[in-house]
Amino acid sequence: MIQRFELLLALRYLRSQRGERFASLVGWSSAVGMAIGVMTLIVVMSVMNGVATEIRDKILGFSSHVEIQGSGDTFANWNDWLDIAKKLPHVEQALPYISTQTLANHRHRSTGAILKGIDIQHDITIAAFITKGSFLKQPIVNKHLFEAVIGKDLAHKLSVSVGDNIRLLSPSSGISPMGASPRMRAFKVVGIFDSGFYEYDVGLILTSMQAVQRLSRLGNEITGIELHLTNRDQATQVANIARTNLPPSAWVTSWQQRHKSFFQALKMERTAMGIILFLIIVVAIFNMVSSLVMVVMEKRKEVAILKTIGASHASIIRIFLLMGIILSSIGTLTGLLAGVVLSLNLEAIIAWIEKVSHTTFLSGDVYYIDHVPAILDTGSVMMVAVASLCMGILATLYPAWRAAQIPPAEALRYE
Repeated sequence: MIQRFELLLALRYLRSQRGERFASLVGWSSAVGMAIGVMTLIVVMSVMNGVATEIRDKILGFSSHVEIQGSGDTFANWNDWLDIAKKLPHVEQALPYISTQTLANHRHRSTGAILKGIDIQHDITIAAFITKGSFLKQPIVNKHLFEAVIGKDLAHKLSVSVGDNIRLLSPSSGISPMGASPRMRAFKVVGIFDSGFYEYDVGLILTSMQAVQRLSRLGNEITGIELHLTNRDQATQVANIARTNLPPSAWVTSWQQRHKSFFQALKMERTAMGIILFLIIVVAIFNMVSSLVMVVMEKRKEVAILKTIGASHASIIRIFLLMGIILSSIGTLTGLLAGVVLSLNLEAIIAWIEKVSHTTFLSGDVYYIDHVPAILDTGSVMMVAVASLCMGILATLYPAWRAAQIPPAEALRYE
């Protein structure tokens, strides 16, 4: 049990006194180093977690959780597959779609893009991302058939506004007096969307399935069926069930499979950054060990006097253990509070710095996102705090043991 005099002596030894300021300075600098290390580690882990979550949300905002395709580029007998897909567990929506490459042209500007035909009547999730104009309307005979919505970056690239017409070139060839030639059709831009994900905003054009089928002369064929689940983390299980219920020619993939390498790279990067930054805490702990050893050497006479008046080995150990615990606790808690506050306000702070300095830290056309998100993970924060405290306490054991081994007679021989 810790006695009052042990705590008072530990606090006294931590205060700088004449002739002992260097050891005290090293001790408190180690606490500052721990605080910086804990703060940096929490902020970096929050940013990495925020980036992974943000990119996943952006990708899945316009993408399906499970995708079913045929053995070729398109297939015709898809209605039976759609009925089976709707009956799978955890499936919220099962929607057919058509996807093909196209060349978009407006006046003197052209660029490649993905032309995707969707089931307008049921696929209404994209309507929430429309920032200008309106969403697609259900085609009636030829009315509203050749209408499209495009991403904001693609609209800027082509200098297109709502109401303008863009010409889309289909890779499927048609027969003309000059022979086989690509098919081209004018589409009216009725809306512009902002998904927040640059790859979609600069390279995706959405229209009705009937329009793509008419443009590419596909008849009733589609590219695949998209499944949207109630819980996206169950995509792998649902994909496995779909493979057993669908014909062998069906190719079923989940979003984890499609983006496996990308999210594995993010996870590996987060782990590597965590290990590298944890070394800051390790360096601070070694500084703490050296400072406590210096305190032990400077306090040899005091320790010897304490032993001569009856202080036990355990009391001496507890005094120096308390010093390490106090330094570790102050450093860890300070870093914990600073890291949490900085993580919660990081996006606003960086936005202010960008505004003041007129610089951009993340460019949307280079990176997947154009801002720095930070999401605190309580489990990770607690793990960092506990690991820092435990390592700080363990680092104090050796100096405390050294202090307890000081022989009173030798320390006071020449006094």
